[in-house]
Amino acid sequence: MKINVYNEYDPLKAVIIGNAEKLYFPDTHEIEQEDHTAKWKQFLTKHIYTLLRGKKVPHFLTKKFQRELAEFKRILEANGVQVYTVDSVTPTFNDPYGMGQMYARDSTMCVGEHLIEGNVQIEMRKIERRGYQTIIKKIAENNQVHTLDQKEEIYLEGGDVIVNYPYVFVGIGKYASNEAGARWLQQVLDEDTEKHVVEKPWKVIPIYLKDDAILHLDCCMTIIGPKTALIHKPVLKELPEEMADYHFIEIDAKTRHEMGGNVLVIGPKKVIVQKRHTALQQALEENGYTVISIGFTWHALLDGALRCASCPLVREK
Repeated sequence: MKINVYNEYDPLKAVIIGNAEKLYFPDTHEIEQEDHTAKWKQFLTKHIYTLLRGKKVPHFLTKKFQRELAEFKRILEANGVQVYTVDSVTPTFNDPYGMGQMYARDSTMCVGEHLIEGNVQIEMRKIERRGYQTIIKKIAENNQVHTLDQKEEIYLEGGDVIVNYPYVFVGIGKYASNEAGARWLQQVLDEDTEKHVVEKPWKVIPIYLKDDAILHLDCCMTIIGPKTALIHKPVLKELPEEMADYHFIEIDAKTRHEMGGNVLVIGPKKVIVQKRHTALQQALEENGYTVISIGFTWHALLDGALRCASCPLVREK
């Protein structure tokens, strides 16, 4: 295949999704103790995770994630999408506590004709890149693959990278992508101008999160069509002027907390949405969208949903 991702809404033809074969309890992390984190989650991560860290998550819990991913895969394939799944990874004794591979977007992403192995801040998540290597080895035969050094403090995570050529909006927060990562991405994309791959130069535009309890930009904003986006503005600092003429479909705080705005567009005006967000579904339908609903509540409890669980490889006009 030829990597091709110039926006978030052209017909999706090939995608990588996550894997929930093996889950391991993590240690607690500072993001889960931020002021706006739900109280139940603060308690869980501070007390329960401390007791269970490094242990394998029981099958009765992992199968809930497995079922959601299986249904997600079924829907994608029914809509003509070729689906790849990351290989299952087993942590070693030298790895930090915890491991989950459900969210395929974060450690690996595609922009234009580039596949990027990013660098995540949260240490336990760095091992997720191992699960992509079979896929990447094949992709590298005919595509450009760029790999960030995981020992450097240059962070770029797919949940923060939202593409709408000639712009790439990159979320900048406390625990994920940083300005150094945005600058690195701009340098990679500048090669397209030098090689005359694109007509207009790419422009990487930072968008700053103002709530430290939110990990990624796509937890509160997702582009779903030409100059159209779902958004919860209160958790973002000033939007860039390049989005001044966008049509925003606003989501409320509850929907944002439940990762309702974290949808996956699979074709023009065709979008996969969590089943429980009926008000959002109605708003999308009123804006001309065909909505496919799916249960994805277990993923959302861990602050990820449909966009997080998928890394598009090919979108074709």
